[in-house]
Amino acid sequence: MSLQLQIPKLKGPANYRIWSMTVRAYLESEDLWNVVQSTPSDRAGLRKESRARYILLCLIEDEVFNELDYLESAERLWDYLKFKYEY
Repeated sequence: MSLQLQIPKLKGPANYRIWSMTVRAYLESEDLWNVVQSTPSDRAGLRKESRARYILLCLIEDEVFNELDYLESAERLWDYLKFKYEY
């Protein structure tokens, strides 16, 4: 499966702010933002969470991606990137 979005990939702190605003807006438009805010436990929610995580990972450059392999949920992934690059 290939994801074709017109959102530049996250490269690091230089483009984090615009990346995070754009990705959040996209996830909201796909009704996926709620699973990034809180990891669900029900079956339907877990499917949505898996899709949100896939979208996030597809929108991250390889250099950043390599340090994220232990983050197993969209919520943890988003929180880590926010902590690392927001300020």
